[in-house]
Amino acid sequence: MLLARDERTLQSSAFDAISFELCSRRKDVIMMSADLSQYVDLFRVCAELPEQYVEVGMAEQNLVGVAAGLAKAGYVPVATTFGSYASRRCFDQMVICMGTSKNTGIVLAFTPGISSPAPIHHQGTEDLGMLRAVPNATVIDPMDVTDLAQALEVACETPGLVYMRGHRGTTPRMLDPETFKFELGKTYPLRNGGGVGVIACGHATQWAVEAADVLVERGVDHSLLHVPTIKPVHKEEIIDYCLAHEQIVTVENHQISTGLGGLVSEIIASVGRGPRITRIGVPDRWAPGGSIGHIRKHFGLDAATLATRIEALMQ
Repeated sequence: MLLARDERTLQSSAFDAISFELCSRRKDVIMMSADLSQYVDLFRVCAELPEQYVEVGMAEQNLVGVAAGLAKAGYVPVATTFGSYASRRCFDQMVICMGTSKNTGIVLAFTPGISSPAPIHHQGTEDLGMLRAVPNATVIDPMDVTDLAQALEVACETPGLVYMRGHRGTTPRMLDPETFKFELGKTYPLRNGGGVGVIACGHATQWAVEAADVLVERGVDHSLLHVPTIKPVHKEEIIDYCLAHEQIVTVENHQISTGLGGLVSEIIASVGRGPRITRIGVPDRWAPGGSIGHIRKHFGLDAATLATRIEALMQ
């Protein structure tokens, strides 16, 4: 399932290929943008399948409203924008226009969490918590190009509001498309072992895999579980995984409150017993602007520091 270190590749403009392939097969899928098509890698659909592309201009709230109208008319809209705009500017429209409907409406949020080089106004680190609080919403945080393509396919068949985080630009392929199969709610063990159990999602699963490679080099026993679906999730899989470890670490490209760490903590609290849970992610403060490498290092989320933080829990 997880490709070996020397088999992992990088794909440029991954979403361009994913969106074009999907729209070529499904004429009911409509890609949408609010003046950001070139910034979310929507090129071929715009140029070669213009009847399956809708541009609403720099008006994100209208983007979601129009998408909901297209869904009501029998289409499957994929409204693309930046994560900070989707969660903050369009939240009311997602809840009312899409969240109360059984028609499939997909909001695909790019540059999520700290993956944007811009400062506060472009960093959406609270979206997963916001959206998993919406009744009946589906919330997905894929880790790589394989995960993203398969999850979007499933999203197109999922009723109601689907909120997904996206990957733009050069995107790694870390999961083997031949052996990985995305299923809504399913969790995926990427490494088996004792010691500390690491649970991650989205971009942070990439970071956790990098840290796991370091831990292997250091001879540190651990395991790694990828949780691409934040809602709904197979709770029994989370419970079984956590109860098999004395220490659990959640790693996420999100505020450490309300996101993956909050989800895992809530599930284990309902059991009434379980391991100690340490939440690693964006702390309760604003992130600086800069490259994702710079921001990761600032918060101790780079591979070496993350591995050290995980290893320290075994002392």
